[in-house]
Parts: sequence; C-alpha cells; structure tokens
Amino acid sequence: MGEIMKRTLTIYQNYGGDSTMTVIVAAAILYLWVTEEKKEIRILFVHLTAGITALFFFPLFAYAAMHFFLDSQVYYRLLWLVPMGMIVSYALARAVSKIETRRKRIVISGVFVLLLMQSGSLVYRNPLVTRAENLYHLPQSVISAADVMHVEGRDVKAVVPGEMLQFIRQYDASIHLAYGRDALIDGWSNNPLYEAMEANPVRSFAITDYAKQQGVEYIVLRAGTPIAGGKPIGKYEFSYLTTVDNYDIYIYDRAVFAEEKKREYASLADPDREENYIQTE
Repeated sequence: MGEIMKRTLTIYQNYGGDSTMTVIVAAAILYLWVTEEKKEIRILFVHLTAGITALFFFPLFAYAAMHFFLDSQVYYRLLWLVPMGMIVSYALARAVSKIETRRKRIVISGVFVLLLMQSGSLVYRNPLVTRAENLYHLPQSVISAADVMHVEGRDVKAVVPGEMLQFIRQYDASIHLAYGRDALIDGWSNNPLYEAMEANPVRSFAITDYAKQQGVEYIVLRAGTPIAGGKPIGKYEFSYLTTVDNYDIYIYDRAVFAEEKKREYASLADPDREENYIQTE
C-alpha cells in the first residue's frame, strides 16, 4: 500500500504541475465550507468534491482502479470530476458580493484575476500550440494527405506516421487507421505495424506484409525515410502514388480503386524522384 500511495501522490503532483491552481481550488472549497449556507451548493461544491478527492487518494480504490479499469497513466482523469472552474468562480463571486463598496469589489476582483493568471502559463508559449494553418485548425499536411487518400462513396484503410494519428480522422472519417492514438502511449498498444513504421530504416517487407494482413490500402511515409530490404516497397504490391507536404503516399495495387487513383496522380509524378532505398540481403 505504501507504493500505491506514493504513486498516487506523484500523479497528483504531476497533475498540478507548477501551477498554484490546486491551491486556489482548495482555498475556495474551504471558504465555501465555512460560509456557504445553501444545502445544494454545499453538496455539489464541498461534499462531492471532498468525496472525489478522498476516493482518489484512498489506497484500495487507487490500486483497483490502476489495475482493473483504469491505467496509472490516466488515473489523474478522476480529478476531472472536480468542477474546479465553477468552484473558484462561485467562491470569488460570493466573496466579492460581500464587499460593501464598488471600488473595493473592482480592486479585489482585479487582484484575483492577476492571481489566476500567475497560477498558469500563456498557452501560446507551448511549443505544441501553433498558429492555425486552415479553417479546420489541423496541420495542412494531414489535410493534403487525406485529400489524396479519399475515395468518394467508400471507406479506405491507411497506415500513417505517429504525428498524423490524432488529426486525420477529424478531417475525414472515411479514412480508417490500422492503429490509433493508443499506439503512441507506452503499455496501451503492441501493434507490430506501428513498430515497423517508426523503425529507422523502415523495412520494406515488414511494413507491406503487416499492412496486407491488416487490410491497409495506403501507406504514408515521411518523405526521405530510409527504406531497407531485399526489394523496394514497389515490389511488394504497394506502388508509389504521390508526395504531398513532405509525405510519400503508396497505394496497394490490389485495391479496387488503385488504377483510378494511379491515373489521377500520374501527371503529378516527379520523374526525378529517387526513393531512399537501401538494398540488403
């Protein structure tokens, strides 16, 4: 039990990070516990929140959750049940409403707003947050690749690099994936095709063989990816189709729409393109 308690505390600390928001929420709950008289508000913001927090830290529940119906990597999501924004907003509104003069209410509200701003960080400083490239707020490379793979009136199946996994089906749900976002999280997935795709160099036989086993009709590789094997990808029934936004797209020769797609993109083929192929025996 000592180990599970230590792990739970670490998860809680990681959840709060460097922010003081958890401290602000705790102060708001304490304030409402002392001052709030409405029973329904106390139940929602004080009793229920206290119960969820106690359950989160309860060793037997934490052990059962992490081993049977949750994972230690997502156990923190139990804390999402705590309505932090509502608690802090209500507590602030209640505290400010008790101040007699308008000027003092404005000053106190301003100080609290600054405190909230200080408790976090500007989202646009996050390297993972970038300026929107289009109306979909998705990487343009994902949209370009999806447009190539789209077949009107039917679903297709593709295998794509890891950085596309979280976006491509947001744009085109007719593109099914051989593996999803869970492949990116350690311990969630053991898909040999994902391992083959992320290898360096990529093994031509491995990715094409696994792709055929899983009914894949498109393979998308980062342009310039070194490909090693006894034969290039094209010799394993996956033909190069086109390159868009630094991604090479291959199509399965036996797909019912393959010939039509090849004709559509034949005029866009680069005659000087050389595949980064390394022959091995």
